[in-house]
Amino acid sequence: MTRGISKPMTMAFALSALLLACATPPDPLQLTAVDQLISATDAASLALRELDRGRYERADSLFAHQDSAFRARFAVNLAPPAAAPLANQWIALSNAADMGRDHERVLGELLVAAERLRMLRKDLADGAIAPKEAATLLATEQKLHTSIIDATHGVIDNYRILQRAWDRRDTVLTLLATNHLP
Repeated sequence: MTRGISKPMTMAFALSALLLACATPPDPLQLTAVDQLISATDAASLALRELDRGRYERADSLFAHQDSAFRARFAVNLAPPAAAPLANQWIALSNAADMGRDHERVLGELLVAAERLRMLRKDLADGAIAPKEAATLLATEQKLHTSIIDATHGVIDNYRILQRAWDRRDTVLTLLATNHLP
């Protein structure tokens, strides 16, 4: 090593050691809490990505195709055995496009939350955040996490509703095609 380079290198090492000495050591409990949030967020994201998002488009297309038949059947007095399945089907299918948009929105929020949590974890591990500030940030992330997990459950519930509606489509088609009044 030449003399001109060794002095700046020595100063750089000394400065980095000084910076590391000033860093706050990470709280293992906070790191564990963030790791748990990351795992739960990743699991929720994976669950939503595994669902067939094309189902929303197919259900919306089915609704567009059958809407006039639904409206014609609703224009007459229906007996409860026919009215309930038709109404449930119409409600599910008419909301398919909104359900699809919610799915995409929640999935996007999960991906953003996962990235934000990973940056928080890195900052905690690097000692870049004071423990008190970290506790506040962690509490905020836990509240956000609860909200987004509730939204994830809502998306999954909506997906199941559409899945049942899709499975009933032949039965409903028969009810729609019935020419006589029940």
